[in-house]
Amino acid sequence: MKNPKPITSLKYLHTDDRRMDERKFRSYCTKRKLDEKAIQTHIEAIRDYESYLKREHKKKDFSQSTLGNFQDYIAHLMKNERNTIDNFAALIRYANAIKKRDAVAYLFGFIEGYGALKKLYETIGRTIGENGRNEIFDGINLPPLGTDPKDKPRIVKKVMERLEATLDKEALREIMSSGLDVGPREWYLPMRKKFLKAKSIDDFLAGKHDEAIKSLEKHLKENSMFFAQEVDKEVIDFVRNNPEVMGGVRRGNIIYETKIPYQTKKYLQEEDETLKRYYACHCGWVREAIRSGLEISPNFCYCSAGYHKRPWDIIFDQPVKVEVLETVLDGGLVCRFAIHIPKQVSETPT
Repeated sequence: MKNPKPITSLKYLHTDDRRMDERKFRSYCTKRKLDEKAIQTHIEAIRDYESYLKREHKKKDFSQSTLGNFQDYIAHLMKNERNTIDNFAALIRYANAIKKRDAVAYLFGFIEGYGALKKLYETIGRTIGENGRNEIFDGINLPPLGTDPKDKPRIVKKVMERLEATLDKEALREIMSSGLDVGPREWYLPMRKKFLKAKSIDDFLAGKHDEAIKSLEKHLKENSMFFAQEVDKEVIDFVRNNPEVMGGVRRGNIIYETKIPYQTKKYLQEEDETLKRYYACHCGWVREAIRSGLEISPNFCYCSAGYHKRPWDIIFDQPVKVEVLETVLDGGLVCRFAIHIPKQVSETPT
């Protein structure tokens, strides 16, 4: 795919359009330690969107946007090869800054795991060779950033069917859990430092859970969102009463972790099991399959297992084994994982 063009070349960019709340947005970005160049690029992106919104939809500003307006703008960015992660980040951050929460959740759906399928493509090529990789992806184009989440599950279904026909279960799961949607090593080094200072693995896990609760309480106090979801007392109580969520519980040589639902507030209020599974799922590649009824192999959830595995690889300073115990793709109401503690690791880090 061609490199997206810079936002400053957009024909709708008018720097004299000052509808956006620049002071509030600048303060929001500064608190999140964005540098001046990134902040200015974000400001230009929001001005561009508001100019587009005024011209195409006769709307006054960002706050009046409907989800349909965002959908049209994303299509416009894709058409003009300007569908960059920075432009999506600008929209999401501004929506957060002005507390337009429906927009935050909607826009997050377009960027979640956006590079995972490309990384899977590359990993398969390194593992089984380019010829085998090309057979698996024959006729399948890697969808560009901004692809409608409703269009993604059928692509994943086809890839998984071909992978399962080519590889044995263990090889497939090893590829899927290899870190398709994880951050660089540096992100997890602070966790290793805390682990080395902890009295034991259990002490480290308790501290990790306590920090998560404090973070959620901070979001509640500041009336801010935790990634793409609202936080209320019920959400915090759910996490507090479930130490496997955002923490972990050790039993013997296994650490059990349960993923916090993607939309916990809606998840807790929902009685329909299908929608409950939908609100639990974090994966933008398959979430819509739950609601539509499209069946996708639960082996795909080893990608999510890899997300949980990655911190422990760094914490223990060696690769760990991970298992998927329960997944919403297989009818479960949560996604739950088992992290196997390496034999060389003592229960007491020091």
